Amino acid sequence: MAKIEKISFEIETVTPMFLAGADGKTAELRPASLKGLLRYWWRALQAESDLRSLRDNESAIFGSVDRGGSFSIQIKHEPFKPTRNKFPNHPAPVEGKTFTINILEYLAYGTYEYEKGKGNVFVRDYIPPNTKFTVILNIFNENYKKDILKTFYVFSMFSGIGSRTRNGFGSFDVLNKTRVFEAINNDFSVDTPYKMDNLAKLVKRVGVRSYFSFSDQTKVFMSKNFFDSWDKALANIGVLYKQIRSKLEKRHSFEKRQYIGAPIIEKKVTHSFLGRHAKPYFIKISKESGKYRPYILYLPSRYCDGSDSDTKNRRINHSKVDNDFNNVCAEFNEYLASEMELVL
Repeated sequence: MAKIEKISFEIETVTPMFLAGADGKTAELRPASLKGLLRYWWRALQAESDLRSLRDNESAIFGSVDRGGSFSIQIKHEPFKPTRNKFPNHPAPVEGKTFTINILEYLAYGTYEYEKGKGNVFVRDYIPPNTKFTVILNIFNENYKKDILKTFYVFSMFSGIGSRTRNGFGSFDVLNKTRVFEAINNDFSVDTPYKMDNLAKLVKRVGVRSYFSFSDQTKVFMSKNFFDSWDKALANIGVLYKQIRSKLEKRHSFEKRQYIGAPIIEKKVTHSFLGRHAKPYFIKISKESGKYRPYILYLPSRYCDGSDSDTKNRRINHSKVDNDFNNVCAEFNEYLASEMELVL
């Protein structure tokens, strides 16, 4: 019987982590959910055009209905202390209105409900920043060890755990990164992961694929400033993100903004031709030497491969839709580059 290698990642939460348990409200961190996230980022790293080959390799590593995977996950932690406390208030203006909103609540939309006299009240628990836990990878097949570690490495750089991760929530830090990533330190930098030469190693020099991936149009933006708290860092990048969305087109126009994320619903009316489409941007708050720095990853894709019709059963013109999507993202990226440092 092959020896099982255990690799233990010491994790610390950086931004609030919204975890959904069986009831959808109580915080619970499940190995299956974490494995699903790793599967997503492994696929993004492949930028593979042959989807059959992609699925075969994916099932070899992560398993499938009729095939065991090459690793399993355990999670160990002291009892979590979830909370529904309000976030620190970072007011941001609302276009065309005289009032402000808390930009952190804007980014966490969907995790709270409005209560008269109380304002927005969280209906879901979250794990607060500075919470520690351990993720243990049990590697069954040594042949896939590097693939798994590279995936965890990229996952820790650009994403988070739980809900609203594209908006910067669930960001975490790997406290023992030097040790756990030792097997890939000749491939990627542990100490300077966001340097251009290191980021370039993640990219496959191929065209845009049908799914979000590190293809040759991938971009990484870095804040020019550090912040002394997670909430200031996330608020800063949140205000910028909101401002750029509003610059794309006039208020109450949604032709462009639907490409940044769908659905767009205003006054209970849907203003997007797809029922759902995740945005191609990932906000990450990185903790570096006790300070906090925001990053934004742009992962390109074709817009809706595999969908023949929209929500009104109209045939989709893929050539036009992809062109519109690319143009909107190019405009969005120009705004980002004018306010942030374009690293890649």
